[in-house]
Amino acid sequence: MATAARGVVDRGGFLPKQASENPLLSVEDGIGVVAIEGPILRKPDLFARIFFGATGSEDIGAALREAAGRDDIKAVFLHIDSPGGTVAGTPELADAVAALDKKKPVYAFSSGLMCSAAYWVASQARAIYATPSAQVGSIGVVQAVVDNSAALDKAGIKVEVFSVGKYKAMGAPGTPLTDDQRELISSNLAEIAGEFHAAVLAKGRAIPAEAMEGQTFSGKQAQRHNLAGMVPDRAEAMRRLRVYHAAPVDTGSRAMDTTIEDELARARTELANLQRDHQAQTELLNEASTTADSLRGEVELLTAEIDTLKAERDTATTEATALRTRVTALQASQSDFDTRVQTEVARVVASTGTTVPARVTPAGDATQAAELHARFAAITDPAGQTAFWRKLTPEQQAMILKHQA
Repeated sequence: MATAARGVVDRGGFLPKQASENPLLSVEDGIGVVAIEGPILRKPDLFARIFFGATGSEDIGAALREAAGRDDIKAVFLHIDSPGGTVAGTPELADAVAALDKKKPVYAFSSGLMCSAAYWVASQARAIYATPSAQVGSIGVVQAVVDNSAALDKAGIKVEVFSVGKYKAMGAPGTPLTDDQRELISSNLAEIAGEFHAAVLAKGRAIPAEAMEGQTFSGKQAQRHNLAGMVPDRAEAMRRLRVYHAAPVDTGSRAMDTTIEDELARARTELANLQRDHQAQTELLNEASTTADSLRGEVELLTAEIDTLKAERDTATTEATALRTRVTALQASQSDFDTRVQTEVARVVASTGTTVPARVTPAGDATQAAELHARFAAITDPAGQTAFWRKLTPEQQAMILKHQA
């Protein structure tokens, strides 16, 4: 890394215009620039700083405190190029950014990486900007536990761990996790993730839940998901911060120019918001129109089914009425038939002198013929036979004759 005058380090590709006690802080025209690069660790050792370019969260916090206390710094610009870091120290660093933003406007910017813990810190700034190719997001928490117990068993190595407390030896090398230990790790990660999500949404950014599943986005995608605004480069992000919050007011003309720029920027922002709202409303109207057309089609189908059911109901009613009429006619015919039978039985009884009705079935005819023949044969007196014969009907006489044959 190149060094500037008075031992100040050039971080992020720029040289500070004013010196600072903290190598992470430089000042450009009243704007304090805090460089956040590499993995964010609470207290990185020399190895992590040299080989991984790690930055200490406590060092960043010290730069923020210095920026807060300096009268020549009117706003703060977080220049971030970090893949994230450890949980330890990150919530406190994010709180420090939020507290600083209440005193002086804080903007966050990245043209490289602004992920995980780095985005947690950036989320507490008043505005977040990224270039189109930057990587933003990775909102989530991860913890890896290596279980090499199977490999050790295969090598004939047995690890025995003695501890008091079922969580004390959790993750000890050469031992697998228990179900209770897995549940504890998962619950801890869920709690931290909840704090992360709450911090990201604390500034009112409408970030959808599906964009907070640990994935990263390009600057373009981040803008669509409200994670960051997109700018072409660092200079534009600095210009916006300067126009809105740290513009010099040494001359009237410069103040007027700044006011005009400010109004134009606000007008562009409002126009973009209106266009976005109009597009959203158009999409909603199109969706509602499609839904209405679908519902109308369903209503037409249901109406046709109702008409068909009504026709079937009317046909069934007509058939039921016809059946009732037929049943009534059959009942009347049955009643008339019964009357005629009773009349015929009375006539037969009157003509034969017997109270036994004539059988009308084939089996009954044979039985009656046998009985009549037996009674006729039992009369030995010819005069009696003649009198009995005369009392018989022609049908009964035919039965006797047929039986004799």
